[in-house]
Amino acid sequence: MRTEPAIYILLATFNGGRFLAEQLASLGTQKDENWRLLVYDDGSTDGTPEILAQAARDDRRVSIQASRPERLGSAASFFLLMQQALDQGARYFALCDQDDVWLPEKLQRQRAALQALEDAGHGDRALLCWSDLHWIDSQGRTFAGSHFRRAGAAAALLGPGPWLLAMNAVPGCAMVGNRALLEKALPRPPGVDHHDWWLALVAAACGRVRVLEIPLVGYRQHGGNLIGASSPGTKCLRALGSPSALFARASATYWQAVVNATRLRQRCGSEQMSSEWAHAVAHTVQGLGATSARRRAAAVLRGPVRRIGGWRNLLMLVCALRPGPQADPSSER
Repeated sequence: MRTEPAIYILLATFNGGRFLAEQLASLGTQKDENWRLLVYDDGSTDGTPEILAQAARDDRRVSIQASRPERLGSAASFFLLMQQALDQGARYFALCDQDDVWLPEKLQRQRAALQALEDAGHGDRALLCWSDLHWIDSQGRTFAGSHFRRAGAAAALLGPGPWLLAMNAVPGCAMVGNRALLEKALPRPPGVDHHDWWLALVAAACGRVRVLEIPLVGYRQHGGNLIGASSPGTKCLRALGSPSALFARASATYWQAVVNATRLRQRCGSEQMSSEWAHAVAHTVQGLGATSARRRAAAVLRGPVRRIGGWRNLLMLVCALRPGPQADPSSER
């Protein structure tokens, strides 16, 4: 009989008092009750600390980690929690945002997906499961049944591909991973700014990924979202209103992709990747990260690493033609 280890839920908070109680309540409805909650609060000034303190008093599975005197930001907070979960012996972990709502079967279904990969002989590999999500508004009402389809990224439901090198399309709150993934992803590499993107890349390049097409998270969309999501049509309207902001974000993503690929090659090594992934990573570093704008544009047009959707690839081409942030973005830093 299989011994079921606890899933470590990693929750990073910052001024999340508006929706935090609802998220914590949804954790309490999980059909898989074998979990522990590690919380790091990044200096909240609203009622978040009080809500967390009450949750810890009400449930011994809740553990609040000591805060630092300085603000860390979202990614650093999650990397800190990932390291703490690893240090505490976590076998499985799940990323959790402060303003979403989990469906009761989320942990149950995602644990089963990881265990299916283990039973198939991949237990020593970095494993990750992500699910679809549905969009909810500030009142908790569903207004989009599939995050990936509504966001114009339905290919993410088919599993990871080279597109993952070019865009951060999978929200961390949809993910559950195993200990081997933590061991491979940590420590945080220099220049890696997105914990969820990094986890997805490591699992896809040198591990295994299972995708559940059913929505298991109510992904809340509201004005206070740090990242949030939007449909392609909404993004086009925003671009018309603020094209400079659109290009700035797209350019940051473009060059972050080059940094991620560089760190991925260093962390995993070509011998741990399939030939397809090793080729795609090399193409990202050497082609998309080339010093010549002409070479970068050619890499976008002819190479295997492209974003999901024609308008995203057009934007990617524009970014390739624009000056980069430094002389050689793929160089060691």
